[in-house]
Amino acid sequence: MAVLEILAAAAALTLLLYYYMTSTADFFAKRDIPHLPQTPLVGSSLDALLSRRFRGQVWREWYDHAKAHGHKFYGVFVGRRPTLFVCDVDMVKTILVKDFQHVMDRGTYYDRKREPLSANLFNIGGGEWKALRSKLTPTFTSGKMKSMFYLVRACTDELERYLGAEVLKGGDVEMAEVMGKFSTDVIASCAFGVEANALKDPDSEFRSMGRKVVEVDPLRAIVNMVAETMPWLRPLLPMPLLRPDVKDFFIRTFNENVEYRERQKVARHDFIDLLIQLKNDKTAGLEDAVLPAQAFVFYLAGFETSSAATSTCLVELAHHPDIQERLRDEVDRVLAKHGGITYEALHDMTYMEQCIEETMRLYPALAGLPRVVTRDYQLPGESPRAVLPAGTRVIIPTYAIHCDPEFYPDPMRFDPERFTEENKRSRPHYAYLPFGEGPRICIGLRFAMMQMKTSLAMILSSYRVFPSPKSVYPARFEPKTFVTKLKGGNRLKITKR
Repeated sequence: MAVLEILAAAAALTLLLYYYMTSTADFFAKRDIPHLPQTPLVGSSLDALLSRRFRGQVWREWYDHAKAHGHKFYGVFVGRRPTLFVCDVDMVKTILVKDFQHVMDRGTYYDRKREPLSANLFNIGGGEWKALRSKLTPTFTSGKMKSMFYLVRACTDELERYLGAEVLKGGDVEMAEVMGKFSTDVIASCAFGVEANALKDPDSEFRSMGRKVVEVDPLRAIVNMVAETMPWLRPLLPMPLLRPDVKDFFIRTFNENVEYRERQKVARHDFIDLLIQLKNDKTAGLEDAVLPAQAFVFYLAGFETSSAATSTCLVELAHHPDIQERLRDEVDRVLAKHGGITYEALHDMTYMEQCIEETMRLYPALAGLPRVVTRDYQLPGESPRAVLPAGTRVIIPTYAIHCDPEFYPDPMRFDPERFTEENKRSRPHYAYLPFGEGPRICIGLRFAMMQMKTSLAMILSSYRVFPSPKSVYPARFEPKTFVTKLKGGNRLKITKR
């Protein structure tokens, strides 16, 4: 009898699980929205769910399929979770700008009590995000960037010394790691007010902690998959987003530096200065616990993305020596005009900007822009039944749009000429989204461009880069990362000019 009861209970649980996992299968059908079918437990793609392939490539296949059938958007399933997949650049503009109030948040998980560093500008939403964004925006004006430039320039001098030593050793360099160290030094200096010494010290604590932030072990991968498919379940799981030692390090480092600056009356004109001003402004209404999270997200969003873009740009320049020489000629001309690498000199490097923009087209930091419907949203121009309820996930597939031959003929070819002013005017503005767009556009884009241009100007003025015998080209994407990353790194051969 006991065996029968156990079997009956198991069957009942199986049926309940099956019902739960398939209960959303008609979500798009009853709203007259074209969609891919749902496979129980899996959704629309096992590769995407388990990160067996780079999600940007999976999304590109969905995008191409939808466009081939004339759809502006497509319904897909991540596990049981319905997700609207946007395939039309005019619709992208509508969602990111015109109807922003309906699709305002990113829908990424945060928990301000258990995970205080997760309650940052990237994750939070609604009125709280709007208020914090307005307070942080003054940090990233052109004037503030100019005042912070000396900190970036100092880190670039250290980068030059580091590469000089590497050349003496033979010059076969893993540029993804080198630029990761450089970016760590830059952002640690500007966001935490400390010298990380990642380029000097192979055992730099800041660099070690930075690696731990982006590492995803198998157990965390499962937790992240659960958070993506069943977000309501995430708060019940005991595993934190960050390892406790990582969380403690960043909070302690921030608080110690704030305390030191306030005690010693130190000002460096950097990001932490503004956070101290907000801390002491009683009208700002910010709790002290919120501030380390903002420095942390500046670090997190800046070091991995900028280092990846810069090292990948160097890979493309190594494999396109004609483009490299043209860019070097511009760098030499501009530096001679300004007497060295200055903030003003960066603005004259227009071809360099084209090279960076083309790199970010081919290798955008995020394969897609996540959004979540914040209030019931009637899809414009569609059936009256095409209403997305609050909480519905939306994905704008950045990588797929960047690889669309309608906007970029021969899309996999590296061609900075796509970003001349004339060519940019000839295609839709929302066909290029490396920093996002609309009110939630990346707040640090000016800083990122300043950091990337400064390091590239120094490298090209002093060195030449060539493919390494150990390099892999065309590059392949690492599938199990949140930020776009190349498999096997970016190995190059560097020589002095």
